[in-house]
Amino acid sequence: MRVSRDAFFVRGPRIFGGYEWVETAASRRTVGGSDVVLCWDERVGVPAALMAGTRNHPPVVTGVIWLADVAGRRPGSLKIARCALRRSSRIFTLSTAQIPPLRTQLGIPEGRFSHVLFGVDSTFFRTSVNPPKKGLVVSVGNDRHRDFETLIRGLSQGWSRLAELRLAELRLELVTARNVAVPPWLGRRRNRLTLPEVSDLYRAASMVVVCLRPNLHVSGVTVVLEAMASGRPVVVTDTPGIRDYVDHGRTGILVPPYDTDALAEAVVHLVLDPDRAAALGAAARLDVEHRLNTEAQARRFATLLREL
Repeated sequence: MRVSRDAFFVRGPRIFGGYEWVETAASRRTVGGSDVVLCWDERVGVPAALMAGTRNHPPVVTGVIWLADVAGRRPGSLKIARCALRRSSRIFTLSTAQIPPLRTQLGIPEGRFSHVLFGVDSTFFRTSVNPPKKGLVVSVGNDRHRDFETLIRGLSQGWSRLAELRLAELRLELVTARNVAVPPWLGRRRNRLTLPEVSDLYRAASMVVVCLRPNLHVSGVTVVLEAMASGRPVVVTDTPGIRDYVDHGRTGILVPPYDTDALAEAVVHLVLDPDRAAALGAAARLDVEHRLNTEAQARRFATLLREL
């Protein structure tokens, strides 16, 4: 059964915790003969877990992404999840930092949680034979944990430092649907690009910068891994979740939240030391090939399901 996400009878029930009640109920017939139900996140996983105790319903394995972070959590969502997720067979997270607070908030034993590293398509996102454009900084993303104020302020400081040295120029290509003002002398904002266009932009970049507000659910990981797969050095806000994916000083540079000086210093350093930037990008690419690609993620899910 196909359900329109814009239908009133779908949008109405979704206000209760933000979960997809109607969509999940509509799929009940299709999952009846399954060995297990695998849900990517709690929006579907919570309703599915509630059904797990009913007759002939297979066990449920679900991811949890947003519940560990208070910011943006819908009223009542945790209370509903606490009741539902106790019926799930396993809960997985993309960040190890999520597990302790979730274990406490949900009252679920530690053994029911698993950490599954995220991965990207390392064949679609690939390195370029052409050298990067010196000083081209790329940043991509839309979610509520993006810190565009620190991004603009930090890069503006970096631009000023490079202008004083007269050794290089800095230009920002920001891809976001958010209404972010980019000074014309610093660069431009592009509302939306196709995936191939984003891939090309990564490969042309001198570096990819992702500024974040503190969070546990590894906000920004998709962009970070896509850039790493493209062989580009990444400068990322140091959040607990991102530490599972970026090894500071080896596959990227982590900077403290809201620290514009540290961001400017990291960017200027990579612009003025292209060999260092290339070494970070090469190590990042190898890390994606080894453990942060979609094939490796699928193997981790297979192992998780076999353990049920």
